Amino acid sequence: MAASNQHRLSTIARISRMLVVLAIVVGAVALSRTMMGCGGGASPGQTTTASSFPQPQVLRSSHGVLSLTLRAKVATNNILGPAAVPTMVPGAIADASNTVVVGTITGPTYDGKLTGPTLILDPGDTLKIKLINELPANPPVSRTGMYPHEPYTTNFHSHGLEVSPEGNSDNVLRMMYPGTTNLVEIKIPSYHHAGTFWFHPHVHGAVTFQMMGGMAGMLIVRGGAGTVDDVPEVKAAKQIVMDFQVLHTTSANQVAYVNPTATQLGSLTPTAADGVWSAYLAPSNTYFTTNGVLNPTLHMRPGEVQRWRMLNAGSGETLLLALQGHALNVLMNDGINMPNLLTLAPGTPYVMGAGQRVDMMVKASQTPGTYLLQCLNPSTSASVSPQGIAPAPRVSHISSDFPMPTYPITLATIVIDGRPENMPLPMEDLPPPTGLPSIATMTTTSPNAIRDIAFELCGEHAGMTQPSARLPSCGWYAAKYDTNYWGGIPFSSLNMIRDADDTGVPSNPPNPNEPLINFQKEGLFDDNVPLFDDMIVNNYEQWTVVNKSFSDHVFHIHQNPFLVTQINGIALPIPEWHDSIVVPAATGGVPITSPNVTFGSITFITHFDPITVGSFVTHCHVLQHEDIGMMQRVDILPASASAAHHQNVASLERRHHSAGK
Repeated sequence: MAASNQHRLSTIARISRMLVVLAIVVGAVALSRTMMGCGGGASPGQTTTASSFPQPQVLRSSHGVLSLTLRAKVATNNILGPAAVPTMVPGAIADASNTVVVGTITGPTYDGKLTGPTLILDPGDTLKIKLINELPANPPVSRTGMYPHEPYTTNFHSHGLEVSPEGNSDNVLRMMYPGTTNLVEIKIPSYHHAGTFWFHPHVHGAVTFQMMGGMAGMLIVRGGAGTVDDVPEVKAAKQIVMDFQVLHTTSANQVAYVNPTATQLGSLTPTAADGVWSAYLAPSNTYFTTNGVLNPTLHMRPGEVQRWRMLNAGSGETLLLALQGHALNVLMNDGINMPNLLTLAPGTPYVMGAGQRVDMMVKASQTPGTYLLQCLNPSTSASVSPQGIAPAPRVSHISSDFPMPTYPITLATIVIDGRPENMPLPMEDLPPPTGLPSIATMTTTSPNAIRDIAFELCGEHAGMTQPSARLPSCGWYAAKYDTNYWGGIPFSSLNMIRDADDTGVPSNPPNPNEPLINFQKEGLFDDNVPLFDDMIVNNYEQWTVVNKSFSDHVFHIHQNPFLVTQINGIALPIPEWHDSIVVPAATGGVPITSPNVTFGSITFITHFDPITVGSFVTHCHVLQHEDIGMMQRVDILPASASAAHHQNVASLERRHHSAGK
């Protein structure tokens, strides 16, 4: 009996030692996964091993509430990339999951990480955030006026959600200063549609800087009545978050703020270094990351179907996405599902402007091998719609201060291996999104207002120096936005979004420098004045956004999505819901005033949901453009209020300054 007990004790001891070893191994693996792209003490060139495709931290709501703390802080992170380039031959299995530290980045972050957490909520939930601004104090102001000068003031925007823009909710006119703790409470309506959204800071003049450090994260609304999430083929698919970021650093691996003495958006020459972002003139670093990592590896089984939730969280770069040897099946644009799955043939890219999201259903090839998810050269002819309307090169002139990357850029390596699974794609009609009017209602209801908006550039290119080569609005607005407006230093770039129905009047006597004068509305952002004073809740409106420049721009409006019906005047076979979309550049040769030039455009219908009464903004989501004024305040008025009364109230309430609230 004694020998038996001794044997049992010895066995228990061995098992205990084995469990301790197992716990250490599991802990090491978990730590490795947690550290992917999130800094740590590795040195450049040091190899690590990733055991799975990196995914941001996930925070889910419970009992109707998601409460969390976000800390805005400057941190240094490692940039991880593959140790070896994988073989790109079908049938050959190559894995890029062995990684090395390829660089570092020091800049503004959420919680010290390269990408923020993924927030998952249900319709009817409340998102409660304690946002602590631990960023440094803003530097002494050397240039006032409307030139950017507060890099470390922040706030919070829930991009794509139909929620209130006022008070402590999705209020982008709110200011959260360094050293303050700020409460955000966003109530998601019970009727809100399921979809993929995201969050990021939105203080005018500081957005580009904070986003280039990685201050962004995905926000997912799941479930609800009649949701596409319950479609059997969608429900069976593994969900993968892909947060694409374009991180920029100087040669010293720092995220730098604006050049305080800039005289235009992009430097005329590297020697002049007179652009807003001249700190990034070569040599500098640009990293196209997926969930904070360069070119991570994702494994799929032959025939497996996965749902990829993809976000372009770059500050301005347009991504032309294509997966080698595979079709891409569009389930959702900007968090709103299509009536049916829409398939892009292999090699046809999906165009993602900055701020856009797409949910793709991807069916892996039956042929094992290695395939690259790539961002193609923007000079590739592609449509801003997955329906292929009006394809053209997708060139966006962000700023000449940023070096041009070498394309194609691999965003992820897809390795198809293992036991085959012949999973189906959804072939039937998809349920319409809840909480939105039907496409039939949107397209047959007479609009309460028809508006025309224009993207206009002035002084951006040397070719615009002659009056005959400028848009007729440029002279008058250049005089309006003078040296005093820009803080005491002349600034020649005007990146405007304005009311195109505000046509001005001809100068008398004629003045070639100012052929049109006396425009009634702002061309650049003024948070004191809404662009329109008659946008009424529950109204339907039709907008046409015209691009009067040779650069693509990304149109985005907060709070309410819109149904795109035309691109360049061509009707879409199936109208598409969006909250952000690339507006095609003008074509036909220079100058912009040439009679051969045709402006690009989109036309859409929108409906103002009752929950969105208040003040918010519309702007170009190329953030380098938005930060120097390509934005307008818009107000949705309650049905019972007069425009004048609401403007007075809005001017008092639009900025909810936080000091320990």
